[in-house]
Amino acid sequence: MGDECDRLLLELDHWLHGELPNDRSTALRDHLEQCPPCFESADFQAQLKALVAKRCGEEVPDGLRQRVLGFLQDNQPS
Repeated sequence: MGDECDRLLLELDHWLHGELPNDRSTALRDHLEQCPPCFESADFQAQLKALVAKRCGEEVPDGLRQRVLGFLQDNQPS
């Protein structure tokens, strides 16, 4: 993974929430189309967000919260 991948991972959550400007959103989407590791990470996070929203409503069980936080901490760019 390179610098562009690191930037993408930092912006991924904002992108999934539709919070990025159009130009950055387009650049991020283009990168995802050409970078399988980043695409897999984005896909996983999108599915996780959808599952949490569907199953947990407003209250997230502590076990899930800890697993998600652990995953995010383990996958932060250096």
